[in-house]
Amino acid sequence: MKRNRYILPLSLVFSLFFLWAISSNLLPTMVRQLMKTCELNPFEASFTESAYWLAYFIFPIPIAMFMKRFSYKAGIIVGLLLAAAGGLLFFPASLLKEYWAYLSIFFIIATGMCFLETAANPYVTALGDPATAPRRLNLAQSFNGLGAFVSAMFLSKL
Repeated sequence: MKRNRYILPLSLVFSLFFLWAISSNLLPTMVRQLMKTCELNPFEASFTESAYWLAYFIFPIPIAMFMKRFSYKAGIIVGLLLAAAGGLLFFPASLLKEYWAYLSIFFIIATGMCFLETAANPYVTALGDPATAPRRLNLAQSFNGLGAFVSAMFLSKL
């Protein structure tokens, strides 16, 4: 009975590994689309990836402090809310067709993903027997590779 109580939380965290791999691996496809939509040259378009990865440079330490104060679960919830808010902002941005709006959206989504990545690894190790934590973490991270494969082979074509 005790083993089964971690199945649902672990399954949800495994799906997070899958989802953030899709997010980061679809970025090059989005850059190509933004070049068309906003009529950007390659130099200007390169700022899209910079906006995304800048969040990973700025936020890990503040996010870790947030999670130390509140919890891993709170970090995951905030990360999901930020990523969802960023995704929803694509609708008004598509009407604006302004590059700064897309840069802001990518920064918001990346901040959400950063929350998820900062929370997920230690949370996976905390769910269950400490002796099997490395195996759970390796299994969870394999979903990251699966997400990268799916985004490269299938979703980038959309």
